[in-house]
Amino acid sequence: MLHGIALKYFVEVARCGSLGGAAENLQVAVSAISRQITKLEQETGTLLFERQPRGMVLTEAGQLLADHARRALLDAQLVLGEISSRHASGDGMVRLASTDGFAHAFLPDVMLLYHLSYPHTRFVLQVGSPEQVRHWISTGEADIGLGFAVENTHGIDLTLQHTAPVCALLRPGHPLAEKEVLSLEDLTRYPLAILERGNTVRQLLEWSFSTQGKVFSPLLSCGHSSTLHRFAAHTDTIALGSRLAIHGLPECSRLLAKNIDEPLLQQRQLQLMTMQDRRLPPAVSQFLQLLQQQLHTALEA
Repeated sequence: MLHGIALKYFVEVARCGSLGGAAENLQVAVSAISRQITKLEQETGTLLFERQPRGMVLTEAGQLLADHARRALLDAQLVLGEISSRHASGDGMVRLASTDGFAHAFLPDVMLLYHLSYPHTRFVLQVGSPEQVRHWISTGEADIGLGFAVENTHGIDLTLQHTAPVCALLRPGHPLAEKEVLSLEDLTRYPLAILERGNTVRQLLEWSFSTQGKVFSPLLSCGHSSTLHRFAAHTDTIALGSRLAIHGLPECSRLLAKNIDEPLLQQRQLQLMTMQDRRLPPAVSQFLQLLQQQLHTALEA
């Protein structure tokens, strides 16, 4: 029988990639964690980790157990919360993960709307790359993830998926403002502002330019989309991103979002995600419903 404490230690080692890191986070001795991992491996009859010089790496069997253990621990927390009736008064916590563009206005606005009805619910928002968002959801470090992808994500439940093409964002007085649709050739004629590597916009734009034998060197590269938007609002620079990223931002209300005539840039998908097969706490489930409604409204605008 797999014991809760052993699973807790196991999941933390899997998350940290080392016994020492898990011991520090859990504030227990390394030897205690090592004993529990050994017991788990004896019970399952197989190695759960590969011991490597740089740390502990899950085996295939270990990954299967990790997926189960994370859901089991989250379910246990959910049951304890129901027993204590914390959620009966609207209390609870919603842990969100998103890519940068959603963190400036869209998600704060949805949190504010939820807060008006459930003022005791707490929020945690982590912001990272699309890969980080998917990782936080798959490991249970966040409850709800919102980001972009160019393909379906394995091991995650998608509660909403919608085409979200990469757009060109430019000021109304820009020389290209009157054009309905821009071309890659248009983009080569003006300075570009784009997020740093590790995001879908950059990836798709590099692919698009490469297929036409072109290269680009952005005038501005930054990890925060709001910086790109503000720069584009006052210059002839074209920012690459999403219509939703400027949703609700007063300083960007006059930016124009133009479609780009390039098939690769149409492949991006907006994804609203949760951990696969996880039963969500009431507060998380309620917030997820509101978030779906607000996304549908914004996407139809």
